[in-house]
Amino acid sequence: MLDYNSIGTVIVKNSESGALAEAILIARARGHLNVNLNGIPITFNRNKKNRYVATFASLTFELVSG
Repeated sequence: MLDYNSIGTVIVKNSESGALAEAILIARARGHLNVNLNGIPITFNRNKKNRYVATFASLTFELVSG
């Protein structure tokens, strides 16, 4: 999905509605990614299923491509 040095555009999915949005990957570290979604900084953490997920304002998001 993402290689170690990738910084740029990623696709984020709202888990409740299934809506897709484009976001900017601004930083990465072991086990988490920092993303800017329409000006809102969100941290995605890797879960036990090896997927990156985040919660913001009672909404759950999943990183679907990078």
